[in-house]
Amino acid sequence: MSFREKSAWITLISILLVSILYFLHMPVPFGLPPEPWMFHALLVCVALFIAIEVIAYIVLYLRFPKDARTPKDERERLIDLKATAIAAYVYVIGSFAAVSMGHHGANGSAIGYGVLMAFVFAVIIKNSMRIYYYRRGC
Repeated sequence: MSFREKSAWITLISILLVSILYFLHMPVPFGLPPEPWMFHALLVCVALFIAIEVIAYIVLYLRFPKDARTPKDERERLIDLKATAIAAYVYVIGSFAAVSMGHHGANGSAIGYGVLMAFVFAVIIKNSMRIYYYRRGC
């Protein structure tokens, strides 16, 4: 398993862990006025995500220092490009769906949570596709 595939696993697991933690503890944002603690919970989850990523990358770097310093080759750039292209479509479609909820009576916080969910889903798709392409040998 290459260093970049391991980093994709780290990002995938950490984004899943933090987003599940966040979305399970949030009330349904549709029709409710936003409360200040909701934004604070978002900031705590973002800080937790950054902390998990930094600690995991430091451990990964210390265990495999030679692999971490290796520049990307053509295959790794192609894998990243393919995964980013798919994730971009997912994010655009999800954001468009979230914004279109405004035409159906959703408030601003619901639209914001929809865009946030689209972003999280796009990151999950991107890293899942990176892992898939590394495993497939693309």
